[in-house]
Amino acid sequence: MRIERVIGLKKVIPVTLSFALFGVVLAGCSTGNDVKGEQTAAPQVQKKMKLSYLNQNFDKTVKDSYAIKYVENKFNVDIEQLPRSKDNYKDELLLKVASGEIPDVWVDLGFPEYEKLVNQGAVAEIPQEMIEKNAPHYWAWLKKHLGDDPLKLYKRDGKNYSMPIIQTLGPDRTVVGLRKDWLDQVGITKNPETLEEFEDALRKFRNNDPDKNGKKDTYGWTGQAVGVKDIFSPVFGAFGVYPGTFTDKDGKIVRGEIEPGAKQALTLLNKWYKEELLDPEFVLNKGQNVDDKIISSKAGIVTASWYQFITKAAFFDGKYYDKLRVNVPNANWVLTAGPKGPDGQQGTVQLNPIASSGGQFGKHMENDKEKMAKYLQVADATAFDAETFENIVYGEKGKTYKKGEKGDYSYLPPYDKEEEQIKFGIGQQYTFLGKSFNDYDFQTPYMTLNELMSLRKASEHIGKGKYDIMQPIAIPAYNENIDALDQLTLKTYIDIITGQRPASDFDKYVEEWKKAGGSKVMAEAQKKYEENFKK
Repeated sequence: MRIERVIGLKKVIPVTLSFALFGVVLAGCSTGNDVKGEQTAAPQVQKKMKLSYLNQNFDKTVKDSYAIKYVENKFNVDIEQLPRSKDNYKDELLLKVASGEIPDVWVDLGFPEYEKLVNQGAVAEIPQEMIEKNAPHYWAWLKKHLGDDPLKLYKRDGKNYSMPIIQTLGPDRTVVGLRKDWLDQVGITKNPETLEEFEDALRKFRNNDPDKNGKKDTYGWTGQAVGVKDIFSPVFGAFGVYPGTFTDKDGKIVRGEIEPGAKQALTLLNKWYKEELLDPEFVLNKGQNVDDKIISSKAGIVTASWYQFITKAAFFDGKYYDKLRVNVPNANWVLTAGPKGPDGQQGTVQLNPIASSGGQFGKHMENDKEKMAKYLQVADATAFDAETFENIVYGEKGKTYKKGEKGDYSYLPPYDKEEEQIKFGIGQQYTFLGKSFNDYDFQTPYMTLNELMSLRKASEHIGKGKYDIMQPIAIPAYNENIDALDQLTLKTYIDIITGQRPASDFDKYVEEWKKAGGSKVMAEAQKKYEENFKK
């Protein structure tokens, strides 16, 4: 479950002082006299380290939790979990680094930020042999999915600075969910497939009172516009384009937001917006707003990960199913890859398995290899060791959970309720870096009840679309220009969808995009594409 991300904070220590302190640690043991007066070596006391992690689900953690105590005792460490913003993580981290408050460890920055911090000298080298020695299960997992040289895309000038995090679910994770109970309520008996059928559903979800509360207070499709990829991506996919991504088309790199198909998608979205079929607040929405509107039955179509539309017991999360059914017991979903366009194309922007730059250590950790090794050891165990994983997520066998005859893991009452798990201090919310290393084969017995395996299998490979193939590749021109280009795209797309600008202005936007650095970006991306993928 790709859910929690981690970070440890530490003020930078001057290098000379850091070496001095490290030397003291390695100075060895003192001597003493035994009862016979003979000089003997005093017992060496293992240094107890403090490991810190910033947790985006901190509100669901408790001090001195069962999970934290288990890890502390197992590895002779002190664990600190700190609150982390869900929306401003990147900016928070970069600000800390800029101010000299470099963390011990962080994860999930994009590659542009990775390049920046490596070039600034803020990131520690992580030798391959250190990973192999201290995190052998993790290393085997990397090689299984990335090949014999799993660090090659992360190395800079021959040195590795990252612990790769790969999302093996990424390429088909995102789907479109439609409220099946709403389709039934408004008299739609065939699951929508085409753009026209989706439009019919949108119109009836808006006008035919699908929740039967006597009010016209529902919309067809909700979403957000935080990034270019977020804006009703499946509608663009119906026209064969994927905004915010580099994709391969006939041997050349293209960028979805400036492709002709995007103009067709924007024209249709503007039609739907004028007819009030789209949530008008999509411009302001963030993730939590979208969640609230779906769970409170304010919209009937949304784009999300497939596992959010089925019960948590079948895989993970399940918020659009379990939470929705608290108030609407018969709520259910139809999952689709998205509407089919005029040429039968469909899909949405998917996730590159190499979705981020992975995890990094702060530069000062180069002088504290012992602590770096400890972080790696904890990561390896919390992600790949069954006993450790079970204690963190499930707690105490016979008290908080049981293992069934078929190998299923289930919480015992009252710990089958999330609030009781939180009080006891167990669950997926506890982060120890390695919880980002998701081996879904290893995690299967913990994630899916045997009786729900068929539901999981029927849901997990519905998604279609394309992902950004250039995401792991350093493209300096992209790093320099993408923020301005994305802001231009967001403003133009929102203006066209909401009617502030006509769709005919799309061609002007494309020219403006190219002049604002886009042409340079595309030329450099093509060069990097040929260097990395066409050898």
